[in-house]
Amino acid sequence: MRLWGLPLSGYGDSGLYTFCRWLAVPVFGGLYRCRAKGTGNLPRSGPVIVITNHKANIDPVICGMIFDRPLRYMAKKELFGNAALRKLIVTLGAFPIDRGAGDRAALTTSLEILEQAEVLLMFPEGHRRRDDAVHEFLPGVGMIALRSGAPVVPMAMDGTQRMVRDGRPGLPALRILVGPPLELSDLTGRNSKTYQEAARRMQAAVADLYARL
Repeated sequence: MRLWGLPLSGYGDSGLYTFCRWLAVPVFGGLYRCRAKGTGNLPRSGPVIVITNHKANIDPVICGMIFDRPLRYMAKKELFGNAALRKLIVTLGAFPIDRGAGDRAALTTSLEILEQAEVLLMFPEGHRRRDDAVHEFLPGVGMIALRSGAPVVPMAMDGTQRMVRDGRPGLPALRILVGPPLELSDLTGRNSKTYQEAARRMQAAVADLYARL
């Protein structure tokens, strides 16, 4: 069942995940006119990495709403300090990352998620960027992609950066475009240069999608 083309339930959803879809779709699909094209490019099964630009704190919710498979994603460790919030975001797929250091635990968790044939959502710019550009991707996303061998699906979104401007709420239309999986099979090395090249290709793919929104 779908509303405005957005799924109200997904394959592998927990009860809470489905409940949150029923809350999110009417708000963002209706009030904010969220429309997503190309979501069928996400494989129906198996491990997948979804990469996208990052404009606002609400982005993981929007991403989790548009696909018919539940997503796992990194969230800054500070969000896990509150017990109630921690329980909610963990149930909805989040796991912690220490953004101020090379977090090997987050890397290990990411690879384990892909080994379990789940969908890993990544924001490779590293931080929110409220302008109208797609910024350089961190090489860690290239490392995870090449080490896991999982398909990489690029996505671009626009509008969430305008939901709040100068402290005032707005009602921008949210637009999302998802592309087909990237071809990275020619990148066979396992070194920093190769990871950087993979990240560069991913950034270029997302930037191309963003230009077409």
